[in-house]
Amino acid sequence: MGDDGARLARIEARLRVLEDEREILATLSAYGHAIDYGDERAFLDCWSETAVLRWPWRAPIEGRAAIAAAFRAHTHAPEAYHKHMLMEPRITVAGDAATADSYYARMDRDDEGRPVLRSFGRYRDRLGRGPDGRWRFVERIAENEAHIAPPRKG
Repeated sequence: MGDDGARLARIEARLRVLEDEREILATLSAYGHAIDYGDERAFLDCWSETAVLRWPWRAPIEGRAAIAAAFRAHTHAPEAYHKHMLMEPRITVAGDAATADSYYARMDRDDEGRPVLRSFGRYRDRLGRGPDGRWRFVERIAENEAHIAPPRKG
């Protein structure tokens, strides 16, 4: 391969990493949008078949069927409004595997409709590229660093 061929190969490799990072960001964002608004199809498409979801204060949720059950048990708009916000993602891609560490915050609405910070912490994610090229969670760990119980009516 000549100098031009080697240069082109380096550019293609860099472009592939940028495209992978962009697709991984799409998966990270889809999680919050889907859980907040009850889009089960989009939520489940974020997960590999054997994925593990580790939410604080409960046993690990293993496999897509168990993750689907956890999604159905979670609140969604319009019955309950909340926002899972993702910030400062750091993504590392190595072939068909990737890691992402991100901050998160969850905003809820109190009984008077005011926004309240319910929790914040860090997501520790492992992702894999599926046979269809889609990046999905292999494992998501939610490390909760602060949590306020939601207000109770009555």
